[in-house]
Amino acid sequence: MHADPDHEQRVIERVPNFLIAGVANAGTTALQIYLRQHPQIFMSPVKEPTFFGGAEAVGGRDGETVRRHVEHEHATVRWYLNQQGLSARPNGPLDWAEYVQLFDAARNERAIGEASVRYLRLPGAPGAIRERLPGARLIFILRDPAERLYSRYIGSRWRRSALSFADWFANARVPDDEAEEPVDEGKYATHLTRFFALFPREQLRIYLHDDYRANAAAVVRDILEFLQVDPEYPIDSSRRHNEATVPRSRLLHELRRWLVGTGRLPYWIPGPARRALRSFYNRRRPAPDVPMDGADRRMVVDFYREEIVRTSELIERDLSAWLV
Repeated sequence: MHADPDHEQRVIERVPNFLIAGVANAGTTALQIYLRQHPQIFMSPVKEPTFFGGAEAVGGRDGETVRRHVEHEHATVRWYLNQQGLSARPNGPLDWAEYVQLFDAARNERAIGEASVRYLRLPGAPGAIRERLPGARLIFILRDPAERLYSRYIGSRWRRSALSFADWFANARVPDDEAEEPVDEGKYATHLTRFFALFPREQLRIYLHDDYRANAAAVVRDILEFLQVDPEYPIDSSRRHNEATVPRSRLLHELRRWLVGTGRLPYWIPGPARRALRSFYNRRRPAPDVPMDGADRRMVVDFYREEIVRTSELIERDLSAWLV
C-alpha cells in the first residue's frame, strides 16, 4: 500500500507555524481571541497546551505550581480530544500525536498557532520548539516586571491575605513556593536569551504591554503582517478579555479552600457550567486600594535591574521606565 503524498502534506501543514510564547498576565489571552477572528488564522481550540517543555515540568524539574498547572493543561487537552472522538492517552505528558490532533480541524489557513505562555520560562521549551517547528514564528508580550508582579500579588491575597507584598516577594526564594513562578518569569533576558540562541531574529517578535494597552489595534495589525496574513482584515480589539477577578465572598472562598482547595475547576465540567460557576463565584477585581509602595517597587526594580538592562539591549527598546 502506497502512502498518499497529498495526505502527508496536509498533515505536515496542520501543525503550528507560530506560537504565542509569553508572557503571562500581559494580554496573551485577549490576543489569541483577537487572532481567532481572522479567516486566515487557525488557533488551537485549547489554550495553554504547553506541549513544548511540558514533560520537564510534569517530571518535577520545574516549580511545583508550574507542574500542577501543566498537568491540568494536559488533562484539559485529553478531555477535549476525547470529546472530539480523537485518541488520547489517559495520563502523563502529552505526546506529539496528541498535540497535532489539536490542529486537526485546520484546513487552508495560512497561519496555524497556539498560545502557551509558560514556554518563555520553561528551559527546555526553546530546544523542543526548534526540534519540531524550526520555522515557527514566536510572539512575546513583555510587561513591566514590577507592575506585573504586584498585579499577581493582589490576585493572590485571597489565598494568602496575611502576607505583605514584601513577605510574599521574599517567599520567591523558597523552592516551589507559589510566588516562585511569577517572580522567575520576570527574568526576561535570561529566558529570551535561550530563544535568541536557537532562532533567527526575524522569527521573533517582541512587544511591550504598554504599547499593546495603548493601541491594541496597531499591535494586532503588526502581528498580522508578521504572520503574513491580510493585515487589513478588521479585527475587533475593543473588548477586554480575561480580566482579573476575585471571589465575591471571603466566606465562600474559605469554604471552597476547606472543601476542595484553590485549584481550577475540573476540566470535565461542561463549558457553560464552568462559565456560570465562575460568574457566580467571581467578580471583577477592583483596582488596588493602595498602589504599589515606593519602597516595594524599588526592591523589585533592584532585583530585576540587570535583567531589565539586558532585556533592553536584546530587544533594542528603551526600558528605562521600568527602572524607576
